[in-house]
Amino acid sequence: MGAFKLQRRTILKGIGGAILGLPALEIMHPGRARAAAPPRRFVVIYGGSSLGADGSPALVTPDNPGLDYDLKRALLPLGAGALPANPGLGGEGYDVQQHASVVSGLKIPWDTGGGVPAGGRSPEFHYNTFGQQLSGMRGPQGAQEEPNGPTVDQIVAEAIAGDTPYPYLSYRVQAASYVGNNAQGGSDARISYRAGDGGLEAIDPVFSPQLAYSTLFGSFIPPDPTEAAAAERFLRRHKSVIDLVRQRTERLTGKLGGEDLARMERHLDEIRDLEARLAAIPSVGGSCSQPPDPGDDPPVAGAAVEYNGEGGGGSGYSNEELRASTLFDLIAMAFACDLTRVAAVRMTFTQSFLQMMELIGVGDNLHQIGHNGDQQGFSDCVGWHVKHFARFLAKLRDTPEVGGGSLLDHTAVVLLFEGGLGTDAENPSYSYSPHSSENMVALVGGHAGGLNPGGGKHIVANNAAHPAQALISAMKAVGVAEETETLGEVSGAIPELFA
Repeated sequence: MGAFKLQRRTILKGIGGAILGLPALEIMHPGRARAAAPPRRFVVIYGGSSLGADGSPALVTPDNPGLDYDLKRALLPLGAGALPANPGLGGEGYDVQQHASVVSGLKIPWDTGGGVPAGGRSPEFHYNTFGQQLSGMRGPQGAQEEPNGPTVDQIVAEAIAGDTPYPYLSYRVQAASYVGNNAQGGSDARISYRAGDGGLEAIDPVFSPQLAYSTLFGSFIPPDPTEAAAAERFLRRHKSVIDLVRQRTERLTGKLGGEDLARMERHLDEIRDLEARLAAIPSVGGSCSQPPDPGDDPPVAGAAVEYNGEGGGGSGYSNEELRASTLFDLIAMAFACDLTRVAAVRMTFTQSFLQMMELIGVGDNLHQIGHNGDQQGFSDCVGWHVKHFARFLAKLRDTPEVGGGSLLDHTAVVLLFEGGLGTDAENPSYSYSPHSSENMVALVGGHAGGLNPGGGKHIVANNAAHPAQALISAMKAVGVAEETETLGEVSGAIPELFA
């Protein structure tokens, strides 16, 4: 038998053809070239309510810890069963309990005579828990809504926004204060603050669904399905070429020896590396599309609550149900199109006077219901916030990710509230007050970075953890503060969220 001769030119032609075609694959994606791995995304949501009516805890915190936690009335939207039959919560839950953990027993410490502690507050309650949670920084003596450091969304955007057109989205659901002069701005309406050259800069959130839509999608050109399909075929064809060459070269290795075998093994290593890089390039499909135009905004209603001789007589409701659904839907599509990777949503003002009749069938405002002892009604107030959190998780779960899986697989979502239920720092003898930063709750959803690996669970902190630690956990999940695990003056993620 004659000596075997390897036709290197033929093999290299096959390998080279595939390699030479690779640089075009990144730019063939519709719009901007994407990273090989899907981007991680971060959302923080804030509700201006506590977790109990005077003297009575709202039906929020589960009884049993761990997986398969029980769903109290306010958490029913996380499940798959029927919701309370009222205007804002009627229907079925969103079946996302396996994607969302409940962290209870969180606490913002307060000044007990030795000064405001790190991440803490002075004894006054309203306007004194927002900044501590969103920035991790202590507040001053007295009441102050503004944080003393940049908010978490701005810190995360700085790290993961990349070259997205919108580094962050800052939205608000409640359209106006509904008290006194019915302000539509101010510190109790904001959720985002960034570090600027002249100090901390306040960012006024968008509360117009039409403005949010036109900003994101008014001039947006969605991917062309025909081009996407052609690019997909191109990628599959080149993957097939690499697979064919690998099989051919592996059959030849048994006939070689010495330097030729070593040379061929190097070629095989290169082919295997090429295969891995091809596999890492995401599919060019995905769910990015032009969402429907939401149309004109609902009119902003007048104040229903009088203050210092101003206001009164207005409805105090501007279809916040529609505003919430539309804004969260726009965020989900902005994620699918990689227009942004960070969003902050303030659902309700601090000490919110949003009228709840249209939402839960109780004829009073959110703040007052927390003081009238209506445990079931106030549970539904909390439940309305949870409903939109759950609906958003379901939207992300049901939206395919480029390259497989869903948007929720690479997103971390945190829902926080103004207060909990416990000791009133201004009146320590009152231990069942909604004016308390004890026994606070955070909901943490999504699976970015190994978050909630075995499903959602109830984690009990026993007033030994700060609400900002839920945000630190979400930051860690999206690749921010992985080593320092710090937000402002608060340190430490919640390890059970990753266990």
